[in-house]
Parts: sequence; structure tokens; C-alpha cells
Amino acid sequence: MSKRVLIGLSGGIDSTYAAWLLKSRGHEVIGVHFRLDPFSPPESEQPDELPPNELPLCSVPRNEREQDLIEFAEAMGIEVLFVELGQRFRRLVLEPFLTEYGLGRTPNPCVVCNAKIKFVVLSNLAERLDSHFYATGHYARIVKSPESGAQVVCRSLDPLKDQSYFLCRVPTSLLGRAMMPLGDKKKRDVHAEVLKLRLCKPSLKPSQDLCFVGMRGYTEILRRSGYKPQPGPIVDVELGEVGKHNGILNFTVGQRRGLSIALGSPRYVIKIDHATNTVLIGRKKYIYGRELNVSGIVWADGLEPEGPSRLNTQIRSRHKAQPALVTPNPGGNASVNLRFDQPQRSITPGQAAAFYDGDCIVGGGWIDQDTNAMAED
Repeated sequence: MSKRVLIGLSGGIDSTYAAWLLKSRGHEVIGVHFRLDPFSPPESEQPDELPPNELPLCSVPRNEREQDLIEFAEAMGIEVLFVELGQRFRRLVLEPFLTEYGLGRTPNPCVVCNAKIKFVVLSNLAERLDSHFYATGHYARIVKSPESGAQVVCRSLDPLKDQSYFLCRVPTSLLGRAMMPLGDKKKRDVHAEVLKLRLCKPSLKPSQDLCFVGMRGYTEILRRSGYKPQPGPIVDVELGEVGKHNGILNFTVGQRRGLSIALGSPRYVIKIDHATNTVLIGRKKYIYGRELNVSGIVWADGLEPEGPSRLNTQIRSRHKAQPALVTPNPGGNASVNLRFDQPQRSITPGQAAAFYDGDCIVGGGWIDQDTNAMAED
């Protein structure tokens, strides 16, 4: 039976093929393209707190890329609408991103954007446009939890492209009408089919993690945002101060390259102390740890652990989830103490921690700190 489906269209290969799949299955498909330029004119989205279901929509392209998007969508019989989200993106994603870096943390803007912008806006627009479902081009699946009956995000069948980690904080309430047509596809097959069917320009690439950096370049983003780097010391845990840095925003835990320090053996960033503007470095053994605190957790409905639970936990996008004991902290389940069975490399404050039961997301939160003492000889 034909259904109306709203799909987020970036203009890249993945979302384009997802739209084509839905159309080929007989659905009425409407595409919506998010304009996320954080430096777009403020008047384009006034007032700042306008509810998603009242955001103005238009069908007029602004540049060559948007014109290409319309042409390829029309060839598939899909209407495309544009929605201005630049100021919202700046407030909810870019500004917290810069704040986190300034605090010596390494944020994950995609996890924030999915939970606070993309799925919220798509869900609201789907209701506004009388769509039965909304869809994205993520390589992930949505299934019904046998324990709670709620819709939950599960891993893609393509382990090399799986994007479920980036959806770990999307509330269950937003998943009831969500579809992810690429969840059972292989990335290489999708790419081959797009080229064969000529669905979009071959030069178009999938969205990058830092999509707003790609818009203008990292240096320009920092300049436009008013970031002023403050030099400070680089301190080796064994040798003391060994050099100077030109701003902690340029460093992340586990980093080896770019330290400009020659000490006879490799050194890695093991901690960033924003209070003293210090970058702490050490030998490789110092970047491993087992315990951490995770806060701001969004649990899938009905799946909050009431006591210590064993869950596989992924602590960055390319980290393989590892078994860990997850213990809720006193005062509620919004934060937990976590202890991995085995030491893990580069536990990074600011990154997301995604909790899995098998292949399915149970919840996700933010790494507050690595609670391990530094390694001993």
C-alpha cells in the first residue's frame, strides 16, 4: 500500500538512493533539504525559537548544488522543499561544539545534530505535511524491542558503514514513524547502484562528520565564531614542561601527530586541562583506561537499567563496542559509572558513549571523564 514518506535529502549518494528505494516501492516521496549554514542571515529563521512545525518552507534553490538536487529529485518524481535551520544549527550544534573544545573536551556534533535538529525537524514536518513516515539515509535499522515494545535503533547489516552510534541519543519518541531504507544495504552496492542509475552526480560525497567545517573550512569557522587561541604549556607526565602549544582547541586525547615535540619516542595527548590551559602528554601506555563516567544519558523507553548491567559500549565512531559493567549513579539513571572488562584506548571526554544490548541501542550519553589513574610501569 502506497504511503507518503518525507525524507531528508542532503544531495549525497546515501540519501538520494534511500529516496529512490522508497519511490521504487510505490511510496509518495517528498524530499526536504536542510540549510545548515551557521552564518546564514539571522532574519532567515526568525524568531530563533520558532517551532519546527512552523518553520517556513520553500522550493526555490539558492545555489548550483541545490539546483542539481532539484533536477535529480524531479527525475525520480520527487518534490524538494528547503528549510532554513542555520541559526538553530549555530545555537544548538556549533556554539556548544566550540564551548566543549574550549573546555578541553572533544565533542561529537553529529550526535547532537541528529537528536536536537534532524530527527526533531523531520518528525514535526512529517506530521505537518501529513506524511505517514519520515526517512533518512543512515546505515542503521529500526526494530521493535522485544523487552519494551518500543522502537529502537539497531546496527546496519553493513558493519563497515554502520551509523547507529551517531543515533544513540535520539529519543524513542521520535522513532515511531522513522524509516531507514539503507539499514540492510552494503555501502559498496549503494554506490554502484547510484552510478548505474545516474541518480546524482558521481562527485557528490556522503556528508562528513563536521559538515559545517566543510562549508567554510575549519580556520574560517573559528575566525567567524570569534575564537582566540591562547598559548600554553605542553607537559610530559614524566619529564615536566617540554614545549608550548598555540591553543587547546587543536588537541584531542590520544592524538600523536601535530605535537611538534621530539623526545626520542612517540608521545600522545593523555589529558587537556582547560583550567591551566595545559596539554598533558605521555608514552603510549598512558592513553589506556577502563573506567569512566557517562552523563546526560538518553535511555530507550523501558530499557533503563535499574541496577548494574552488562552492556557493550562504544566510545567513538570507529571504536568496536566492548563489554562493560554499567552502574547507575545515585540520584537517577541520567548518569552511570562504567568499567570495561579490558583497558580501552583514548577514553575521550566530550565524546558519546553508546550502550548496546546485542546490536540494538539501549541508550547514549556523554563521557565526562576517564576515572582511571595513569598507568603504572
